[in-house]
Amino acid sequence: MPLSDGDLRVWGWHEVCIRKAICRSIGDDPMLHLVLTCLLLSVASGLSMRRFLLPYFAGGDLAEKSAPVTIVASAVFLAAIAFTVSDQDVWAKSVILILGLSLAAMFDDARPRLTIALSAISLAAYLGLRSIS
Repeated sequence: MPLSDGDLRVWGWHEVCIRKAICRSIGDDPMLHLVLTCLLLSVASGLSMRRFLLPYFAGGDLAEKSAPVTIVASAVFLAAIAFTVSDQDVWAKSVILILGLSLAAMFDDARPRLTIALSAISLAAYLGLRSIS
């Protein structure tokens, strides 16, 4: 994909070079793009789901329910669900939700900062992939 003058005026040379390099590395395969978006959104929603649901269950520590990690997890979970509903096809939505539920069931909340950080990184990677395509 050669660079055009229109690309350089809209984004600038640095952004165009990064965009072209990423597109070359993942290719123009729509199936690969779909699999990557499904995986990234399911990781983002699945790893933050437990912390998102924590304040809605009775019992537990009030400090844990109102911790900053829980607030970040809620934001990541809601954003991942919103992007899933708005951007994906019907079958991709079901795959993302099933993978997210299975991830939430498999991973416990022993290290909440690590799981929420991975969830936020996954959402950021999805947003980066979404902006290039």
